[in-house]
Amino acid sequence: MKVQRAQLRRPRAMGQVPGSLGAQLEERYFRQKVKLGEGSFGTVWRAVDRQSGETVAIKQVDKESMPRRGVNRQDIEREITIMRIFNHANIIKLLDTFEDPMTIYLALEYCDGGDFGDKIRQQGLDLDEKELAMWVRQMCDAVCVLHTQNICHRDIKPENFMVHN
Repeated sequence: MKVQRAQLRRPRAMGQVPGSLGAQLEERYFRQKVKLGEGSFGTVWRAVDRQSGETVAIKQVDKESMPRRGVNRQDIEREITIMRIFNHANIIKLLDTFEDPMTIYLALEYCDGGDFGDKIRQQGLDLDEKELAMWVRQMCDAVCVLHTQNICHRDIKPENFMVHN
C-alpha cells in the first residue's frame, strides 16, 4: 500500500458541465475495462491518469452493496484516513478520492505484478529463495510501519500484498 493526501470529490453524473467538481474523476482518469481484483470493500479497475499517462488502480465501492458486504461508511473513511497517513515505499499510495451518489472511488498506485498469492501459485516451488526473502522483508517492513502507528491490518494474507515489477 502507498499514500498521498486527497479529498473526497464527486465524479460527473451524465450531463454535468465539464470542469465541475463532479466531472473530476472522468477528467483525470480514463477507466479501462480491466478488472484487477475484487475484495470485501469493492472492485479494483485499471485506469490511466490523463495528465501524466501513468497507469493507476481505481477501487470502486458500490454504496448500495456495502451493507451486504458487511462494510459501512466509517470503514471506508477509516481506510482513506489510514492510507493518507503513510508515505512508505512498501505501502500503496492513495492518489485521490471521488464520490457520486452511488459509488466511492479511490485512485491508488498501480502494482503491475499482481498479488503475492498469484506469484506463489504461478511459481510454486520454483520461487527463488533470495527473491522470496526480499518480498517477505518488504511485507514485514510494511506491517512494522503500520504497527508503529498502532494500526493493525487484520487481514494479512498473500492476496493483500501487491507486487510491483
